[in-house]
Amino acid sequence: MSNNLFAPTELDWSAGAEIITSPDQIALAPGARGQWRVPITRRSSGENLMMHIHGVRGVNDGPTLALVAAVHGDAISGTRTVLETIQRLDPQKLSGTVLAVPVANPVAFESNTRTTGQGMNTDMNNMNRVFPGNRGGWVTQKLAHALTEYVLDRADAVVDYHCGSDTSINYVLTIGDENGDEPDSFNFARLMGTPFVFAHDVDPFTGTIDGYMKSRGKLCAVAEQGGDALPAGWYGLAASRIDNFFSAMGMMDVERTMPDKQFLMYERYLVRMDHGGIYIPEVDENALSTMIEGGTLLGRVIDPHSLEVIQEVRAPYEQSAILMMRPAMSRVNPGDYGFIISDGASGRWIDSPKEWMVPLG
Repeated sequence: MSNNLFAPTELDWSAGAEIITSPDQIALAPGARGQWRVPITRRSSGENLMMHIHGVRGVNDGPTLALVAAVHGDAISGTRTVLETIQRLDPQKLSGTVLAVPVANPVAFESNTRTTGQGMNTDMNNMNRVFPGNRGGWVTQKLAHALTEYVLDRADAVVDYHCGSDTSINYVLTIGDENGDEPDSFNFARLMGTPFVFAHDVDPFTGTIDGYMKSRGKLCAVAEQGGDALPAGWYGLAASRIDNFFSAMGMMDVERTMPDKQFLMYERYLVRMDHGGIYIPEVDENALSTMIEGGTLLGRVIDPHSLEVIQEVRAPYEQSAILMMRPAMSRVNPGDYGFIISDGASGRWIDSPKEWMVPLG
């Protein structure tokens, strides 16, 4: 059956952002915008794999903030936030520069996978474990190297967006506490303005954007933000949260949107599905970032062939803080993410950094 109702969409194949081969070619005059494409590699399909970078330079001098999304290809909620931020920025009201990469891993984005693609034509590595990358390595390492060389090394600070495809998430990751060895990193991450903050004692992973930036004495916020089913007004909230960073870095004169207190937690539990089937939620996206009474039924996995209930997911703690959830009916496989839940008893309320400013040398 042919599509006769609408004519095929024709593209101008000769159009597109400038192709650059050196980080020095990312240059903007005060008050200007730009877009660039960085060649990564030639794939066996004949495709020239590129990374797309956006830039906005304010009329006044100032620091450089990088916004990065879709290091994991199924985390596309951050992509929308990054794009909408770039579109709304007014260079006349900006001090400094914003560099933005809405899709850091185009191969994973295409396959809607956490790792770099699927099948024999990709290396299937996790890009957020290979930084600063390797220009002579796997496709994943090449992408990480380009992002490092063209964006991360030019930035004073980074906001790195993560989420899932069938899950929704709303918290920020950091290390330590307000009295720890890295108070600036701790406060910078909390500028995301989430009600829940999760802190590791030490960085549990190597090769992350966060770890790389810290190794250079720079700042990074790991924003676990977004998903496929989100509370009403989510993207307006996401915009105001980015403004917190612009304010604290002295890049824009905007009001911060911060809670008075943030709940800081140190223990969390990742609920995975034991068996495959159809997941049916018992709580919706409005349960995200709330405390739920222990024992509450959160969802069920049903065998679609026999209709047998083969797993029930219940709130495991007396006060269960919902950091991530699976809010919609979906097919699940064994091992798929269901929830990230923290023990409310392990946490404490602390003042948010409503007046804190980023120290810039």
